[in-house]
Amino acid sequence: MSAGAPAPRVVIAVPTYRRTALLPELVAAIAADAAEAPAQWRILLVDNDPEASARETAAALGVGHLHVPAPGIAAARQAALEAAEGDELVVMIDDDLVPEPGWLAGLVETWQAHRPDAVMGFVRYVWPEGTDPWVAAGGFMRRTRFPTGTPLQALSTGNVLIDPRRARELGVAFDVALGLSGGSDLDFGHRLLAAGGTIVASAESVARDDIVAARTTRAFVHRRAVCQGQVRVRIMSRDEPALGARGEARGTPRGRARARARVRRGGAARAPARRRGRERHLPAQAVVRAGQGAGRARPLRARVRPPRPCSACRSRILITACYCA
Repeated sequence: MSAGAPAPRVVIAVPTYRRTALLPELVAAIAADAAEAPAQWRILLVDNDPEASARETAAALGVGHLHVPAPGIAAARQAALEAAEGDELVVMIDDDLVPEPGWLAGLVETWQAHRPDAVMGFVRYVWPEGTDPWVAAGGFMRRTRFPTGTPLQALSTGNVLIDPRRARELGVAFDVALGLSGGSDLDFGHRLLAAGGTIVASAESVARDDIVAARTTRAFVHRRAVCQGQVRVRIMSRDEPALGARGEARGTPRGRARARARVRRGGAARAPARRRGRERHLPAQAVVRAGQGAGRARPLRARVRPPRPCSACRSRILITACYCA
Protein backbone atom coordinates (compact mmCIF):
# COMPACT_ATOMS: atom_id res chain seq x y z
CA MET A 1 0.00 0.00 0.00
CA SER A 2 1.44 3.35 -0.98
CA ALA A 3 2.09 5.99 1.64
CA GLY A 4 -1.05 7.84 2.57
CA ALA A 5 -3.36 5.37 0.85
CA PRO A 6 -6.39 4.45 2.94
CA ALA A 7 -6.43 1.03 4.55
CA PRO A 8 -8.71 -1.40 2.74
CA ARG A 9 -12.12 -2.01 4.26
CA VAL A 10 -12.91 -5.60 5.13
CA VAL A 11 -15.99 -7.44 6.35
CA ILE A 12 -14.96 -10.62 8.17
CA ALA A 13 -17.80 -13.07 7.57
CA VAL A 14 -18.24 -16.20 9.67
CA PRO A 15 -20.77 -18.57 8.09
CA THR A 16 -22.19 -20.60 10.97
CA TYR A 17 -24.82 -23.23 11.63
CA ARG A 18 -25.76 -24.09 15.21
CA ARG A 19 -22.25 -23.78 16.62
CA THR A 20 -22.90 -20.95 19.04
CA ALA A 21 -20.60 -22.49 21.67
CA LEU A 22 -17.61 -21.94 19.37
CA LEU A 23 -18.38 -18.35 18.46
CA PRO A 24 -17.20 -16.37 21.54
CA GLU A 25 -13.65 -17.77 21.34
CA LEU A 26 -13.55 -17.36 17.57
CA VAL A 27 -14.81 -13.78 17.60
CA ALA A 28 -12.33 -12.84 20.34
CA ALA A 29 -9.47 -14.35 18.34
CA ILE A 30 -10.56 -12.60 15.15
CA ALA A 31 -10.82 -9.22 16.90
CA ALA A 32 -7.42 -9.59 18.56
CA ASP A 33 -5.72 -10.49 15.31
CA ALA A 34 -7.58 -7.92 13.20
CA ALA A 35 -6.50 -5.13 15.55
CA GLU A 36 -2.96 -5.60 14.21
CA ALA A 37 -3.92 -5.80 10.54
CA PRO A 38 -3.58 -2.95 8.00
CA ALA A 39 -7.33 -2.76 7.41
CA GLN A 40 -10.58 -1.26 8.59
CA TRP A 41 -12.73 -4.20 9.58
CA ARG A 42 -16.00 -5.39 10.99
CA ILE A 43 -17.20 -8.88 11.96
CA LEU A 44 -20.41 -10.41 10.61
CA LEU A 45 -21.92 -13.72 11.75
CA VAL A 46 -23.75 -15.22 8.77
CA ASP A 47 -26.33 -17.38 10.50
CA ASN A 48 -27.53 -20.27 8.33
CA ASP A 49 -29.83 -21.70 11.00
CA PRO A 50 -33.53 -21.19 10.12
CA GLU A 51 -34.09 -20.50 13.83
CA ALA A 52 -31.37 -17.81 13.89
CA SER A 53 -29.57 -19.44 16.82
CA ALA A 54 -26.58 -17.07 16.55
CA ARG A 55 -28.61 -13.86 16.86
CA GLU A 56 -28.31 -13.52 20.64
CA THR A 57 -24.65 -14.52 20.56
CA ALA A 58 -23.90 -11.81 17.99
CA ALA A 59 -25.68 -9.21 20.11
CA ALA A 60 -23.78 -10.28 23.22
CA LEU A 61 -20.46 -10.12 21.38
CA GLY A 62 -21.22 -6.78 19.76
CA VAL A 63 -20.79 -7.99 16.17
CA GLY A 64 -23.06 -7.97 13.15
CA HIS A 65 -25.62 -10.67 12.46
CA LEU A 66 -27.03 -11.69 9.09
CA HIS A 67 -29.77 -14.31 9.05
CA VAL A 68 -29.76 -16.55 5.96
CA PRO A 69 -32.54 -19.12 6.44
CA ALA A 70 -32.12 -20.67 2.98
CA PRO A 71 -30.51 -24.06 3.64
CA GLY A 72 -26.96 -24.73 2.56
CA ILE A 73 -23.52 -23.21 3.03
CA ALA A 74 -23.55 -21.81 -0.52
CA ALA A 75 -26.43 -19.51 0.37
CA ALA A 76 -24.50 -18.26 3.41
CA ARG A 77 -21.34 -17.68 1.37
CA GLN A 78 -23.21 -15.76 -1.31
CA ALA A 79 -25.03 -13.69 1.30
CA ALA A 80 -21.64 -12.78 2.78
CA LEU A 81 -20.47 -11.48 -0.61
CA GLU A 82 -23.66 -9.48 -1.06
CA ALA A 83 -23.33 -8.00 2.44
CA ALA A 84 -20.18 -6.10 1.43
CA GLU A 85 -20.74 -2.36 1.35
CA GLY A 86 -19.08 -0.16 -1.26
CA ASP A 87 -15.45 -1.17 -1.74
CA GLU A 88 -15.35 -3.66 1.14
CA LEU A 89 -13.46 -6.90 0.64
CA VAL A 90 -14.93 -10.07 2.10
CA VAL A 91 -12.90 -12.39 4.29
CA MET A 92 -14.48 -15.72 5.20
CA ILE A 93 -13.40 -18.08 7.96
CA ASP A 94 -15.18 -21.27 8.98
CA ASP A 95 -16.80 -21.27 12.40
CA ASP A 96 -14.73 -24.25 13.61
CA LEU A 97 -11.37 -22.64 12.82
CA VAL A 98 -9.20 -20.35 14.95
CA PRO A 99 -7.01 -17.67 13.33
CA GLU A 100 -3.32 -17.68 14.20
CA PRO A 101 -1.30 -14.45 14.64
CA GLY A 102 -0.99 -12.51 11.40
CA TRP A 103 -3.98 -14.26 9.83
CA LEU A 104 -5.87 -11.20 8.56
CA ALA A 105 -2.73 -9.22 7.74
CA GLY A 106 -1.54 -12.12 5.59
CA LEU A 107 -4.69 -12.04 3.49
CA VAL A 108 -4.87 -8.26 3.18
CA GLU A 109 -1.19 -7.71 2.42
CA THR A 110 -1.21 -10.43 -0.23
CA TRP A 111 -4.21 -8.76 -1.86
CA GLN A 112 -2.47 -5.38 -1.73
CA ALA A 113 0.70 -6.78 -3.32
CA HIS A 114 -0.88 -8.87 -6.10
CA ARG A 115 -4.45 -7.50 -6.52
CA PRO A 116 -5.97 -10.92 -7.31
CA ASP A 117 -9.69 -11.62 -7.25
CA ALA A 118 -9.28 -14.05 -4.35
CA VAL A 119 -6.59 -14.87 -1.80
CA MET A 120 -6.60 -18.30 -0.16
CA GLY A 121 -4.96 -18.72 3.22
CA PHE A 122 -3.63 -21.91 4.77
CA VAL A 123 -5.56 -24.21 7.12
CA ARG A 124 -3.42 -26.15 9.59
CA TYR A 125 -5.09 -29.32 10.82
CA VAL A 126 -4.28 -30.45 14.35
CA TRP A 127 -5.05 -34.05 15.31
CA PRO A 128 -6.12 -34.65 18.92
CA GLU A 129 -3.94 -36.64 21.28
CA GLY A 130 -4.49 -40.37 20.92
CA THR A 131 -5.36 -40.29 17.21
CA ASP A 132 -4.67 -43.52 15.35
CA PRO A 133 -1.14 -43.01 13.90
CA TRP A 134 -2.31 -44.57 10.62
CA VAL A 135 -4.97 -41.87 10.30
CA ALA A 136 -2.71 -39.01 11.42
CA ALA A 137 0.00 -40.00 8.93
CA GLY A 138 -2.36 -40.55 6.04
CA GLY A 139 -2.71 -36.99 4.80
CA PHE A 140 -6.51 -37.19 5.00
CA MET A 141 -6.77 -33.59 6.19
CA ARG A 142 -3.67 -31.92 4.86
CA ARG A 143 -3.21 -28.96 2.57
CA THR A 144 -0.18 -27.69 0.74
CA ARG A 145 1.20 -24.41 2.07
CA PHE A 146 2.07 -22.65 -1.15
CA PRO A 147 4.43 -19.65 -1.12
CA THR A 148 2.67 -16.31 -0.99
CA GLY A 149 1.63 -15.08 -4.42
CA THR A 150 1.53 -18.53 -6.01
CA PRO A 151 -1.31 -18.71 -8.58
CA LEU A 152 -3.82 -21.40 -7.59
CA GLN A 153 -6.14 -23.50 -9.75
CA ALA A 154 -8.71 -24.29 -7.05
CA LEU A 155 -10.45 -22.50 -4.20
CA SER A 156 -11.51 -23.45 -0.70
CA THR A 157 -13.36 -20.90 1.41
CA GLY A 158 -12.44 -22.00 4.93
CA ASN A 159 -9.85 -19.20 5.04
CA VAL A 160 -10.19 -16.84 2.10
CA LEU A 161 -10.41 -13.23 0.95
CA ILE A 162 -12.64 -12.42 -2.05
CA ASP A 163 -13.11 -9.13 -3.88
CA PRO A 164 -16.91 -9.08 -4.34
CA ARG A 165 -16.79 -6.26 -6.89
CA ARG A 166 -14.61 -8.36 -9.18
CA ALA A 167 -16.84 -11.38 -8.68
CA ARG A 168 -19.83 -9.32 -9.79
CA GLU A 169 -17.93 -7.92 -12.77
CA LEU A 170 -17.01 -11.44 -13.86
CA GLY A 171 -20.55 -12.72 -13.28
CA VAL A 172 -19.44 -15.29 -10.69
CA ALA A 173 -21.52 -16.28 -7.67
CA PHE A 174 -21.84 -19.22 -5.32
CA ASP A 175 -24.30 -21.70 -6.79
CA VAL A 176 -26.97 -22.24 -4.14
CA ALA A 177 -27.99 -25.45 -5.95
CA LEU A 178 -24.76 -26.96 -4.58
CA GLY A 179 -25.37 -25.77 -1.04
CA LEU A 180 -26.61 -29.09 0.25
CA SER A 181 -24.44 -31.43 -1.78
CA GLY A 182 -21.12 -29.62 -1.31
CA GLY A 183 -18.56 -28.26 -3.73
CA SER A 184 -19.87 -24.70 -4.02
CA ASP A 185 -16.44 -23.24 -3.21
CA LEU A 186 -14.72 -25.51 -5.74
CA ASP A 187 -17.31 -24.52 -8.34
CA PHE A 188 -16.93 -20.82 -7.51
CA GLY A 189 -13.17 -21.06 -7.99
CA HIS A 190 -13.50 -22.86 -11.31
CA ARG A 191 -15.98 -20.28 -12.58
CA LEU A 192 -13.78 -17.43 -11.40
CA LEU A 193 -10.78 -18.81 -13.27
CA ALA A 194 -12.82 -19.60 -16.38
CA ALA A 195 -14.02 -15.97 -16.43
CA GLY A 196 -10.45 -14.70 -16.36
CA GLY A 197 -10.12 -14.17 -12.62
CA THR A 198 -7.11 -14.96 -10.46
CA ILE A 199 -6.57 -16.77 -7.16
CA VAL A 200 -3.29 -16.59 -5.23
CA ALA A 201 -2.00 -18.16 -2.02
CA SER A 202 -1.05 -16.47 1.24
CA ALA A 203 1.36 -18.57 3.29
CA GLU A 204 1.29 -16.00 6.11
CA SER A 205 -2.46 -16.31 6.69
CA VAL A 206 -2.98 -19.40 8.84
CA ALA A 207 -6.11 -20.69 10.54
CA ARG A 208 -6.02 -23.71 12.87
CA ASP A 209 -8.51 -26.55 12.68
CA ASP A 210 -8.56 -28.65 15.86
CA ILE A 211 -10.02 -31.88 14.57
CA VAL A 212 -12.72 -33.36 16.79
CA ALA A 213 -12.38 -36.98 17.93
CA ALA A 214 -15.39 -38.11 15.87
CA ARG A 215 -13.43 -37.29 12.71
CA THR A 216 -10.36 -39.34 13.57
CA THR A 217 -11.67 -42.83 12.79
CA ARG A 218 -10.69 -44.85 9.75
CA ALA A 219 -14.35 -45.16 8.79
CA PHE A 220 -14.82 -41.38 8.82
CA VAL A 221 -11.76 -40.50 6.78
CA HIS A 222 -12.67 -43.15 4.20
CA ARG A 223 -16.24 -41.83 3.89
CA ARG A 224 -14.83 -38.32 3.58
CA ALA A 225 -12.55 -39.37 0.73
CA VAL A 226 -15.48 -40.95 -1.12
CA CYS A 227 -17.63 -37.85 -0.64
CA GLN A 228 -14.82 -35.63 -1.90
CA GLY A 229 -14.60 -37.75 -5.03
CA GLN A 230 -18.36 -37.46 -5.54
CA VAL A 231 -18.28 -33.69 -5.21
CA ARG A 232 -15.30 -33.31 -7.53
CA VAL A 233 -16.80 -35.35 -10.35
CA ARG A 234 -20.11 -33.57 -10.02
CA ILE A 235 -18.34 -30.25 -10.52
CA MET A 236 -16.22 -31.63 -13.38
CA SER A 237 -19.32 -32.99 -15.10
CA ARG A 238 -21.36 -29.79 -14.99
CA ASP A 239 -22.34 -28.27 -18.31
CA GLU A 240 -20.78 -24.89 -17.60
CA PRO A 241 -17.17 -24.66 -18.86
CA ALA A 242 -14.56 -24.59 -16.12
CA LEU A 243 -10.82 -24.74 -16.56
CA GLY A 244 -9.12 -28.03 -15.80
CA ALA A 245 -5.58 -28.50 -14.58
CA ARG A 246 -4.34 -28.36 -18.19
CA GLY A 247 -6.36 -25.26 -19.04
CA GLU A 248 -8.95 -27.35 -20.88
CA ALA A 249 -12.62 -26.40 -20.64
CA ARG A 250 -14.31 -29.23 -18.79
CA GLY A 251 -17.67 -28.15 -20.15
CA THR A 252 -16.68 -29.09 -23.70
CA PRO A 253 -17.38 -32.60 -25.06
CA ARG A 254 -13.66 -33.35 -24.99
CA GLY A 255 -13.34 -32.08 -21.44
CA ARG A 256 -16.29 -34.16 -20.24
CA ALA A 257 -14.86 -37.25 -21.95
CA ARG A 258 -11.53 -36.76 -20.19
CA ALA A 259 -13.29 -36.32 -16.86
CA ARG A 260 -15.23 -39.55 -17.30
CA ALA A 261 -12.07 -41.41 -18.25
CA ARG A 262 -10.45 -40.26 -15.02
CA VAL A 263 -13.54 -41.39 -13.14
CA ARG A 264 -13.36 -44.90 -14.58
CA ARG A 265 -9.67 -45.23 -13.75
CA GLY A 266 -10.19 -43.93 -10.23
CA GLY A 267 -13.17 -46.17 -9.51
CA ALA A 268 -11.17 -49.24 -10.53
CA ALA A 269 -8.20 -48.34 -8.34
CA ARG A 270 -9.45 -50.10 -5.24
CA ALA A 271 -10.79 -53.26 -6.89
CA PRO A 272 -7.57 -55.38 -6.75
CA ALA A 273 -7.12 -54.74 -3.04
CA ARG A 274 -10.77 -55.50 -2.35
CA ARG A 275 -10.54 -58.82 -4.22
CA ARG A 276 -7.50 -59.80 -2.19
CA GLY A 277 -9.27 -58.93 1.06
CA ARG A 278 -6.45 -56.57 1.99
CA GLU A 279 -8.13 -53.18 1.68
CA ARG A 280 -7.88 -52.38 5.38
CA HIS A 281 -4.12 -52.98 5.31
CA LEU A 282 -3.46 -50.54 2.47
CA PRO A 283 -1.22 -47.56 3.22
CA ALA A 284 -3.28 -44.58 4.31
CA GLN A 285 -2.53 -42.54 1.18
CA ALA A 286 -3.68 -45.47 -0.99
CA VAL A 287 -7.01 -45.51 0.83
CA VAL A 288 -7.40 -41.78 0.21
CA ARG A 289 -6.83 -42.25 -3.51
CA ALA A 290 -9.00 -45.36 -3.67
CA GLY A 291 -11.83 -43.72 -1.78
CA GLN A 292 -11.78 -40.61 -3.93
CA GLY A 293 -11.67 -42.81 -7.03
CA ALA A 294 -14.69 -44.76 -5.87
CA GLY A 295 -16.52 -41.54 -5.11
CA ARG A 296 -15.72 -40.18 -8.55
CA ALA A 297 -17.25 -43.24 -10.16
CA ARG A 298 -20.44 -43.28 -8.15
CA PRO A 299 -22.12 -39.91 -8.86
CA LEU A 300 -22.46 -40.70 -12.55
CA ARG A 301 -24.70 -43.62 -11.62
CA ALA A 302 -26.29 -41.83 -8.68
CA ARG A 303 -28.05 -39.26 -10.86
CA VAL A 304 -30.92 -41.66 -11.42
CA ARG A 305 -32.03 -41.37 -7.80
CA PRO A 306 -32.29 -38.30 -5.57
CA PRO A 307 -29.74 -37.67 -2.81
CA ARG A 308 -30.58 -38.59 0.77
CA PRO A 309 -30.68 -35.81 3.37
CA CYS A 310 -28.52 -35.94 6.47
CA SER A 311 -30.65 -35.15 9.51
CA ALA A 312 -27.71 -33.61 11.38
CA CYS A 313 -26.37 -31.07 8.88
CA ARG A 314 -28.97 -31.12 6.09
CA SER A 315 -26.34 -31.99 3.49
CA ARG A 316 -27.74 -34.08 0.66
CA ILE A 317 -25.35 -36.95 0.11
CA LEU A 318 -25.28 -39.05 -3.03
CA ILE A 319 -24.19 -42.49 -1.88
CA THR A 320 -22.43 -42.78 1.44
CA ALA A 321 -23.24 -41.67 4.97
CA CYS A 322 -22.62 -38.00 5.64
CA TYR A 323 -19.36 -37.09 7.40
CA CYS A 324 -20.68 -34.02 9.20
CA ALA A 325 -20.00 -35.39 12.70
